[in-house]
Amino acid sequence: MDTIPQLTVSGNAFERGRLHGERFAAEVVANINTYLERFDFSGFARGAALEEGGNWLAAIGRHDADYYEEMEGIARGAGCDLREIALINARYEIAFTLYGKEAKKRDELLSVGPDGCTTFGLLPQVTADGHTWLGQNWDWLEAIHGRTLVLRVRSQGQPSFICLTEAGIVGGKMAVNECGVGLVENGLASSFDGANPYEAPFHVRCRQIARAERYEDALGAVVSTKRTCSGNFVVGHSGGEIIDLETSPSHVSYLYPEGGVITHSNHFVGTSYGESLMERISPNTLYRAARLRRLLMAGSGKITVARMQEALKDKFGTPNAICRVPDPKQAKPKRSMTAAAVLIDLDARVLHVANGPPSTYPFVPFPLHD
Repeated sequence: MDTIPQLTVSGNAFERGRLHGERFAAEVVANINTYLERFDFSGFARGAALEEGGNWLAAIGRHDADYYEEMEGIARGAGCDLREIALINARYEIAFTLYGKEAKKRDELLSVGPDGCTTFGLLPQVTADGHTWLGQNWDWLEAIHGRTLVLRVRSQGQPSFICLTEAGIVGGKMAVNECGVGLVENGLASSFDGANPYEAPFHVRCRQIARAERYEDALGAVVSTKRTCSGNFVVGHSGGEIIDLETSPSHVSYLYPEGGVITHSNHFVGTSYGESLMERISPNTLYRAARLRRLLMAGSGKITVARMQEALKDKFGTPNAICRVPDPKQAKPKRSMTAAAVLIDLDARVLHVANGPPSTYPFVPFPLHD
């Protein structure tokens, strides 16, 4: 399928989740099974994983009641155990912290592998249309490809937003809302990961950014509390602001655009985060961000949408390029690819999504107001 499916939901949190779960029931179940298989491949058996899903269910309930209720709705709509839904909504933390507890060697932790991703942000002074833009190639499990959706959320008392998410995950990884707040992000790994158990999960923070009315509220979703695992959040606003929040469990580094451009991949640039681990198993992170910046800045004139698209299609270093394709040398449960690519026009409130590697799949625009 060239074009990613879309869904618009409204009503209270439970109703929004129920609509999501009913419409994508088969995909939700398939994603749960994919993650259970992936965890089992690294020695984390199904029973233990579901028990941990229950632990994260309780944690999410403490941190965000609205998010919890939406998970309840997904579980009802898809006919799943609520622990299974909590499991995939905390899969980022489970993939780092829990394997770290179970593993006897550091290499076993690293074999889990986080989200990949190469991201960028552009301020108005460097774009051809004078808008603020964010972009990302989202690199993740090949098995998840085709089980994602563009989700529009309408809710009373909170800004409406549009996001890309996995079937069964409330959060929404890449998003823009009606107030002009937008988000893209990267996976990071630090030797400090797991230091603060059961803090608000990565995907809960993504949802909190997506529903933020003010820019400072979006930033606060990342910085106001400690985190269980590391992660990188590129948070922008249509007013011409972008800040890259590079986080470890107890520390945040603040990175700002240089010459109107910022790029990031999967290793730490700031300091005080412990040992940066991702480059040990994915050295390609060391060139992807710098290369993306050069590609965006190449040529004369200001940066057009066409140049953004071409930059995200780059194949240098294939298969582990900016535009990632599956590597047959990887074990199938671990095999990764660019599962989707996103360009976000924060001023127009439009999410442009390629339903897989952008070298193969076209970008399709999805406006917030359909």
